[in-house]
Amino acid sequence: MAEITALRTLHNRLRQRLALDLAQAASRIPAFAAPGQPVRVMELEFPSPLGIAAGFDRYGHLGRRASALGFGFNEIGSLGPADMARLRLPARGSARLGINLSLDARQSAEELGAMFRSAWKQADYLVVNLIGPTSEPLMQRTERPRLRRLLAALRHETHTSNLSGTRRVPLVAKLRSLPQQPPLELAELLLELGFDGLLAAHDPGPPATRQRYRGWQDDMQQAQACRQLEHLHRLCSHDLALMSVGGIQTAAHLRARLEAGAELVQVHTALMHQGPWLARGLLARDSERS
Repeated sequence: MAEITALRTLHNRLRQRLALDLAQAASRIPAFAAPGQPVRVMELEFPSPLGIAAGFDRYGHLGRRASALGFGFNEIGSLGPADMARLRLPARGSARLGINLSLDARQSAEELGAMFRSAWKQADYLVVNLIGPTSEPLMQRTERPRLRRLLAALRHETHTSNLSGTRRVPLVAKLRSLPQQPPLELAELLLELGFDGLLAAHDPGPPATRQRYRGWQDDMQQAQACRQLEHLHRLCSHDLALMSVGGIQTAAHLRARLEAGAELVQVHTALMHQGPWLARGLLARDSERS
């Protein structure tokens, strides 16, 4: 069983590397660009509401050039303190750049603050990743006071940088939103602390198997993700921007998430399966129906 798991992991890594290489090559061909559908979210202008999720372009090799493929933003990461020096961000491109940062339960608020200050200089928005393995201990109810302190410290760090800098970088938290379990309590905490956005992850996480990819073609599973967004939207209203990731494969999926309350939508596995012109297809078909 361990050997099979290792082989699947290697296969996923190779497939993702190939998909990233194809995306980098296609980003240099303007003919692949998708129709523009600019949106304003968190006081930022995004060329389109469709973006790339963290994990695809971890170290920013595609970076802002994702705009040439029709993506309005590209979220790189997740990154820890040791990863910051490995960033290789292309200077060109109009896609917004998000940096997804791991919240490690073993790190102090001071260490996390230093990492956020470094990322702030390069990002258009920052994401606290609360679904990774390093943050899992903090998700226990008994650790809620410590989680609150860390999130409050990071919010203060970002706010201070925004006040002293020449621009404003919004702060988002990525939360798991599983069937019948929209993270309402944690969303309330984000509202209380003054976060700018919430990224709802509807997929249980890696490995991204072909079976799970096919499972998201079920209309009931898509509708369930939309119901979770609707619950969060009612709670957050206009005080917390909603983002959605997990299972988006078609223009209908994209449109349904937006109608359910998401302001920005991310893709990852579909980009690996359908190729770098995915955004062109999803946005063009969505425009035709609008």
